[in-house]
Amino acid sequence: MNRNTGSLLALLVLLGASPLAITPAFAADYALANGAVRFSAPDAWPVLMEKQDGARQFVALQVRDPADKNALARITVTTEQVDGVQGFQAFLRNGTERARKLPGYAAVNTPGSTSSLRYTATENREKNTYTEHYAYRSNLAIQVRCIRPANAPADWRNTFDAGCQAIATAVEK
Repeated sequence: MNRNTGSLLALLVLLGASPLAITPAFAADYALANGAVRFSAPDAWPVLMEKQDGARQFVALQVRDPADKNALARITVTTEQVDGVQGFQAFLRNGTERARKLPGYAAVNTPGSTSSLRYTATENREKNTYTEHYAYRSNLAIQVRCIRPANAPADWRNTFDAGCQAIATAVEK
């Protein structure tokens, strides 16, 4: 270890920061539907699954909760070619029906946006908070679905929710 590295580690310890907790916030760029939908996410959010061809495409990102190694927090962006506004309405209706069928489904009333659905449900014996954002653009239905443990620590929850909102804002452009 050179002198500068040792000094930096010593400074981090004095400040109460763990040198392992500091990671660069690089962003990975993603595109769906031939580039019509674009968004970025931190490199620390690896791809769980993706499908980049056909009428329905998606990218699912895993967001790790350091307090709960078994939690499967994730953000999924899905696009689907639809036939006009009626096709989008069917896409939205199907998403809402799927949500309501989840064990322990309970709607969370939030004032404001009519283009999002917020609820809690149980998955793998853990209560999760779900936020689904929907958008329609040029015969393209878009869903951003964010799932996180309901009892996650507040600071992690705030970071996750901000990341979810940033992705939803990016795909709505």
